[in-house]
Order: sequence, then C-alpha cells, then structure tokens
Amino acid sequence: MTPLETAIGILVYLVGSTIQGAIGFGANLFAVPILALVNPEYVPGPVLMINPVLTSVLTWRERGNVDGQALGWTILGRLPGIAIGVFALSLVSEERLGVLFGVLLLSAVALKAGGLHLPRSRGTLLAAGGTSGFMGTTVGVGGPPVAIVLLDLPGPAFRATMSPYFLVGTTLSLAALALGGHFDLDDLVAGLWLLPGVLVGAVLSGPLRRHVDAGRTAKAVYVLSTAAAVALLVRSLT
Repeated sequence: MTPLETAIGILVYLVGSTIQGAIGFGANLFAVPILALVNPEYVPGPVLMINPVLTSVLTWRERGNVDGQALGWTILGRLPGIAIGVFALSLVSEERLGVLFGVLLLSAVALKAGGLHLPRSRGTLLAAGGTSGFMGTTVGVGGPPVAIVLLDLPGPAFRATMSPYFLVGTTLSLAALALGGHFDLDDLVAGLWLLPGVLVGAVLSGPLRRHVDAGRTAKAVYVLSTAAAVALLVRSLT
C-alpha cells in the first residue's frame, strides 16, 4: 500500500463506518467497490478483519434489542456459505478476481436496492445466511441478503441484530480465509491502517442515528457502490 492508498482507505472506511453506525448497514457495501479500485489487496481480507471492530462497538451500543432467533438461524446458515466462498476463491485466477468482485457487488446492490422483501422464516433466514456467507467471504459484502429478510424489524432491533451478525459472521469468514491461505501478514497490516477510520466513523454515527434520513443515505450508497462496481468491472475486463 502506498501512503496515498492508505489515506484514501482510511477516509473511505470512515465514511462507510459512519453510514453503518447511523442506519445499520452499508460500511462494506459503500467501501469495498471503492477500495477494490484503489488497491485490490484491500479485498476481502483487510475489510473483513476491520469490520468486527466496528460491529463490536455497534453491538454494544445497540444491545438489548437483538432478535435472537433471527440471529441464530442466519449465523447457522452462513457456515456452508463461508466454505463455498473459500473454495470459490481458490478456483478464480488473480486476474479475474476483479470480475468476480464487480459481479457480486452489483448483485449485492441489486438485492438491497430492488425493494425485494422476503417473509422471515427459518428457511429464508438460513438461505440469507448462506448467501451472505458466500458473498461476505469472497468480496467482503455480505449484509444485503440478511438485511432483506430483516427489513420488517423496527430500526433499533434491525441495527441490534445486524451488528452481532456482522461481528460473528465476518470473524468466521476471516478465520476460514486464513485457514484457506487467503489472509496473510500484508492483509493484517492493511486492515490495521483502516482502524482510525473505523473508530472515528463509529463515534460520528452515534448522534447521527436520530437525524440521518436512512432512505436518502441508502440511495446514495447504492449509487456510489454501483458506479464503483461498474468501474471495477470495466477495468478488469479491459
């Protein structure tokens, strides 16, 4: 990582962390497409490594409103998705990772922005967890499938359930990546450099929760994520 890439990474993740702390999701959905353009080495290891730090803070802040049943089934469903994701990374050549990232990121945006709503049941929670595990492990963005199933929860319960899901889920994905040889010392260092952005973003998001227009913020995240994912695809295919 060059000093400029590191500075951009900190700033991008600061904005992403502020968004997630305020509305309950969006840190990696916002940050990953941009960071993959800045330097592909940010994805998936470093962003997965730093996400549990953010979600630990948010889990503590939103404690008391967790939907335990939904949390348990989505985490259980995530396990096979993680295994499939690690296997997929071993099959994709390094020069084609950008294409994989771009396609899955556009899929994530489409899932979250498309207005799809699934009934919350054991089956949909397991399926959402599995899809999330695959996407989170391969490109670092696993929130949209689970968020779609939990959309009917009130704001505090939504944030309180998503945060521990990210905390446990990204930790499991990171451990699987390390065991599969897809996370090394360079990834650790790159992730640590993002830490200031995470901490500042988490602090800034606290007072914003009551004032941010979640709908408008989410739309801005979708637009920026889509533009970055398309740019990543174009660059990877040319």
